[in-house]
Parts: sequence; structure tokens; C-alpha cells
Amino acid sequence: MSLNLEIPGKNTLLLEGVLCDMNGTLTTDGRLAPEVAAGLEKLAELVKIYIMTADTFGTAAETFAPLPLELVTMETGVPAAAAKLNFLKKLGPATHAAIGNGYNDHLMLKEAVVGICIIGHEGAHSLALNAADLVVNNPLAALNLILQPKRLLAGLRN
Repeated sequence: MSLNLEIPGKNTLLLEGVLCDMNGTLTTDGRLAPEVAAGLEKLAELVKIYIMTADTFGTAAETFAPLPLELVTMETGVPAAAAKLNFLKKLGPATHAAIGNGYNDHLMLKEAVVGICIIGHEGAHSLALNAADLVVNNPLAALNLILQPKRLLAGLRN
């Protein structure tokens, strides 16, 4: 599974996967909105989806169980920002996008082929904002950038 995008003024983007922060990015207070779940399900038909979480609310497994994605719990003893970056590097930053909002997302947002920052109910850390290629105001808008590639292309073209 992959998605090829021709970006005017830039190289062709081959997207194989998307790393998504969970709390504050995809979920609010540990809860996943039905429309975001539907967007994740559609996106999973195109690329592999990884949900990155420390599982602060202890709800990750139950929340994402019905969806075709991989839940990645952050390794203990490693700062979350470094753990997320390490996981991205294992997958290949040149073929993976990242979606996040917090301090612990800024390294993966910067390193990923496309970094999308969400300013949602929890706000967004300034490092995440500065590391991202694009900024949106809710998780569905972030997913739709990839599901409707002309939106993504409009934001990335030269």
C-alpha cells in the first residue's frame, strides 16, 4: 500500500505510512470522535497507520481495536519525543508522514516527509508548530489532507 503524489515544484512523494499521536491529536480526553475513526478507516485503505501513544488514559487498545491500524506504545525510559523519532527512523522518514500537536511530536514532525500539526482543544506546542510542514485545526482536517491529496498538494507546492 502506498500513495504517490506529484507535488508541483518538488519531487514525487511516495507515502507508505502515517504516524499519528493519540492524545490531544486524534483524541480529546482519550475519546475518538466517530468521524475521525471513519477517516482513519478510509486512510488505512491507502497507507499503513501507526498510532503513537503513552496511553495516558489507558484507553488506547479499546479505542482503536476495531480499526485497521497498528497501536505503538512508547518505550519506557526513553523520552517520548526521542521514542517517536526512533520509530519513524525505523520505518523510513522519506516515506512516512507524521501528525501531532505536542512537544513530544516535534522531532517526528520535522523528520517526516510531511509533518502535520493540529491545533485542537489542547492547543499545540510552538516547537510542533515550527517543525510541521502544514498546520490544521482538527484531526479530520489532517486526515483529509491525505485522503484528498489536492489539499495536501496545495499546501506543499512551491
